[in-house]
Amino acid sequence: MGITKLGLPLEYKRHPEIFDSGPDAKNTVLAKLLGAQNVHTVLDMTCGTGSQVFHLTKRGYKVTGADFSPALLEIARNRARKENTRVRFIAGDMRTLQVGLFDAVITIDNAVGHLTKAGFEKSMRNIRRNLKTGGVYFFDIFNLSAMTDKVVADFAMYWSRRSGTTRCHDIQCSTIDRQQGLLTSYDNYVFQKGAGKPRTLRSKFSLQLYTAKELRDMLAKNGFDTVMQCGMDGSRFSGGKTTRILTVAKKC
Repeated sequence: MGITKLGLPLEYKRHPEIFDSGPDAKNTVLAKLLGAQNVHTVLDMTCGTGSQVFHLTKRGYKVTGADFSPALLEIARNRARKENTRVRFIAGDMRTLQVGLFDAVITIDNAVGHLTKAGFEKSMRNIRRNLKTGGVYFFDIFNLSAMTDKVVADFAMYWSRRSGTTRCHDIQCSTIDRQQGLLTSYDNYVFQKGAGKPRTLRSKFSLQLYTAKELRDMLAKNGFDTVMQCGMDGSRFSGGKTTRILTVAKKC
């Protein structure tokens, strides 16, 4: 993804050990939808520590993982070694990375939201170059049309994770600029090693959000036909209610 004006979460930039890539129900939906498009080979251009890569590999897909963060990739490679899973991981930016030709390219977990609109369009064109004729692109992003004050307020969360002897606690709250389509999250992290003195860090980053129509228009402009849009759980899309859009687009 590279550095953008929108910023990145702290766990991308400085603390990859607390990056969360555990099991997720959306991976099951993704595997099912890839199968419906007769996909066999997959390039995950924003793989992080490999959540989608490992899930899809275990279900028979041939997956290549790529990410802009060497630290996250090293975590993924270590997991592959521990699980004796043969997966290729490559360092690269979705806007420029050229790997080969695949049945599908995926960028999941709001990854495209970290790009400016111009950066996302550049990524679309590059993703198209990594797809076979008729190949499909799967991605998700929060739905700007569904970002009511209540929805944004409900994004507030608290989590606690452990890495070795260090415990990290995070409180996150978000705000919305509907005119610019920006969801900005504010994090307050507290790190404590053993029973030592806690260390506090603050971070903020923004996600560029889109309406479903904006996404369809951008895809058409950059060489794709929209196949479907649905919720991340595979549910039928509703413009004012579906908070997160999963879009499937075919190279044309």
